[in-house]
Amino acid sequence: MIRNNKFILIVIAILNCSIVYSQQPNVLLIIADDVGVDAFNGYNVGSFNPATPHLDSIRNSGLTFLNAWSSPVCAPTRAGIMSGMYGSLNGVKTVPGNLDTTYTSLLKALKNSNQNYTAGVTGKWHISHPVNILHPTWHGADHYMGVMEGSVSAYDNWTKTENNTTSNSTTYVTSYFTDDAINWIGNQNNPWFLWLAHVAPHTPLHIPPAHMYTQPSTNSQLKKFMAMIESLDYEVGRLLDSLTPAQKANTTIIFIGDNGTADNLLQDYPANHGKKTLYQGGIHVPMFVSGHGVSRVGESESALINVIDIHATILELTGSNLPGGIYNSLSFKHLLTSSTGLPKRQFNFSELDANQSGISTQGYAIRDSVYKLIEYHTGQQEMFNLITDPLETNDLLLGSLTQEEQTLKTELENEANQRKTAWSCKDDIQNGDEQGIDCGGTYCSPCAASISQANIGNNISAFPNPATSLITIQFNLSKQSNSNKLIISGLDGKSKSEIILNNESTSITINTTNYKSGVYFYRIITSSGISETKKIAIIK
Repeated sequence: MIRNNKFILIVIAILNCSIVYSQQPNVLLIIADDVGVDAFNGYNVGSFNPATPHLDSIRNSGLTFLNAWSSPVCAPTRAGIMSGMYGSLNGVKTVPGNLDTTYTSLLKALKNSNQNYTAGVTGKWHISHPVNILHPTWHGADHYMGVMEGSVSAYDNWTKTENNTTSNSTTYVTSYFTDDAINWIGNQNNPWFLWLAHVAPHTPLHIPPAHMYTQPSTNSQLKKFMAMIESLDYEVGRLLDSLTPAQKANTTIIFIGDNGTADNLLQDYPANHGKKTLYQGGIHVPMFVSGHGVSRVGESESALINVIDIHATILELTGSNLPGGIYNSLSFKHLLTSSTGLPKRQFNFSELDANQSGISTQGYAIRDSVYKLIEYHTGQQEMFNLITDPLETNDLLLGSLTQEEQTLKTELENEANQRKTAWSCKDDIQNGDEQGIDCGGTYCSPCAASISQANIGNNISAFPNPATSLITIQFNLSKQSNSNKLIISGLDGKSKSEIILNNESTSITINTTNYKSGVYFYRIITSSGISETKKIAIIK
């Protein structure tokens, strides 16, 4: 009887573990190399798109992020995702770069917060300089197979690192990476995270194996590039087909590009606006998320996203509780289920320090919902309205700025300088020595005296933003508040509208027909205090 009882207890323990694991999602992060939004469906850029049915299936069955930014080159993007930090803080602002092991990688953070997880990396590493084949393991990879450098000499003749040894392979590299991912996933019994970092469609440009692409012609560099994207799509499809229905249902899939398309392959954007630059062609990248935890199917999200936000999002998806995010990484987990979820980035930021490798760009880019400012190390600046000029053909600084544009330019400058040197007080993340989200500590204003005031500050938003005719402002008022009032003001600080709010309400829709085009500010005043002031743009 005792033996039988022990047996029953063991079976129950195993079943309990199985239940826990089944409730914890797997995460598959797929990164394409050197390809921006101009080469993918789902974006209004690029007149010549490859056939990508499998990547389209990820996009169509999930959420497309329309305003995702990366770094202009690959190493800072990868180090940013791994560390959750901008290059100014993790030391990787260009290529080559080294993410020191003093920083807690995503792999380690995931396993530290949930020891059930196993973490694997297949493909391009490129954040070890000088190259050390133990670097992925030091950062927490339970499995690593791939290329340590930024590219391969040939797709069918490349240097492979696996099990801490280096050898040569003549198997087509995109297929080899896919085989490794399939085999590794197939051997997992615990919940897992896999970083699948393809080198495709990075140079050398070539014609892939015939069964992997459908391009009718490959007689130009651009057409070879498109064929390589199709071969990547083919291998993504092979990986997805290898997953069981249960695995697919329990796996969140994230697909991104690591930086924009190279200049000689760039479509629609002006010349010299691609990879290695801070223009949209260099940092605006495709990003699709589908699978477990994603209820927004076939939708698009216009919120500002930085690829480093993947760090905090994966941690939240796998069970971590974060105060908005961690370091510079703002979780977007809530956006996978609601377009009105909070918080959303007020600013997006990217940078590049080009003292190495012959790259000519050195500086930063920062944007809000409408305007983008680029500043180079020489002090030269450029400013664009991304709503009316998404391809950045009209530098506003070549003319005269309006008063509101000058005010916003100063705001962008101040915010960029803050992010380059310390933690921001406008990022909706409790970081640095803050005592709450964006309050207290060295840099931020003191935290609100009352809980209701603090809650209001982080629970107001407006959508769509920018707006053309109607705008909805969403809020979460304390039940103890009374005399609640929404105030909308112009750049001059003068009130344009004052609206009394019912404390049972959670949103209000405003007709902006009588508003002129421009930037406005809104805040809520209650008996408990004043919310954070936020910004809306109205475009006619």
